[in-house]
Amino acid sequence: MPAIIADPAIAPVGNLQHLGLQAFMPHPVLAALVQCYWVIRQPTLPTGGYRQTLYPDGGSSLNFYFQPNQPPLCQFDGSQTLSSMQLAGTPDVIGIRFYPGGAFQLLGHDMPQLQGDAINAADLGISSLAQLQQQLGTTQLTATRLHHLEQWLLRQMQQSAAQSSHIQQVLPLLLQHQQLTTPSVSALSAAVNLSRRQFERKFLQQVGLTPGQLKLLQRVRHARQLINLNPQQALTDIALCSGFYDQAHFIHQFQRITGQTPGQYRRRKQNQAANVNTP
Repeated sequence: MPAIIADPAIAPVGNLQHLGLQAFMPHPVLAALVQCYWVIRQPTLPTGGYRQTLYPDGGSSLNFYFQPNQPPLCQFDGSQTLSSMQLAGTPDVIGIRFYPGGAFQLLGHDMPQLQGDAINAADLGISSLAQLQQQLGTTQLTATRLHHLEQWLLRQMQQSAAQSSHIQQVLPLLLQHQQLTTPSVSALSAAVNLSRRQFERKFLQQVGLTPGQLKLLQRVRHARQLINLNPQQALTDIALCSGFYDQAHFIHQFQRITGQTPGQYRRRKQNQAANVNTP
């Protein structure tokens, strides 16, 4: 596998060794819309492949699947339900992970239309996307691929005149984990001088979720992060830190979204860590 050389503007931000996964920061101009670029290039998957669980958090992804001597297959994934990615053989994948609302700004599609099963990107009707796929198919260098992706996104941003919308102005208020109560829709709409009806319509159009649904997904995401960082931390503390008002509510919502109770999720992560560390 070629060495990964990061563009100065595309710095690595983390990795998952068992998947050969690395994440890279986007250009600062894109930072409010794009969470990261992620890369999987793994020549040593176990026999039978590997299945990665994907938890909904309000974001979405545009993924490129590479095969030898041809442009990569491109799919958009806007699912907001529990799903998984099956990796087999020698996967070679690059993805753009959008923040909630980011794909609407850069791709120009209403988000409710893009939810559900993965969509072939050709169906998005973005004329410049085919040219990007051709460019990506001409190189195996990760740094060059990331450069092509970022330049395409910057052009998309310029052409769509993407800017901080009313919805993006209030998204930070919904994503603050320390808040025990979600700001009311009336308060959010008033903050950006929209009627409640206008605000709800624009929010659903750009994010694909209601404010309450997004807040809940983000709280569960934060709880998962806390469990991963410190599996020994009491689940009651994790619930409070993630904005859940009581343990029963926390367990119910966590299980509904992830398919596991917090305790089951923690035990699975501990078992995974033990297997990785076993000689």
